[in-house]
Amino acid sequence: MSVNRVCFNCGSSSFVSDRSLGGKIVCSKCGSSSFKNKSSSFLKSKKLVFLAIAIVIFIIVI
Repeated sequence: MSVNRVCFNCGSSSFVSDRSLGGKIVCSKCGSSSFKNKSSSFLKSKKLVFLAIAIVIFIIVI
C-alpha cells in the first residue's frame, strides 16, 4: 500500500531516507522533514469548482 505524501514546504512528492538522521524521511528537493497526505479527491473537486466559476464568468462577460 502506497501513501500519497507531499512536502509541506515545496509540494514535492519525492522523498528519500536520510542516513545521517537515522533513516528519517526527508524531501529530496528542499530537505524538509515535514509532509502531509495528499487528498486527491479534495483537489479535484476544488479545481472543478474554480473551472465552473470561470466558465460562468466567461459566459456573463460575453
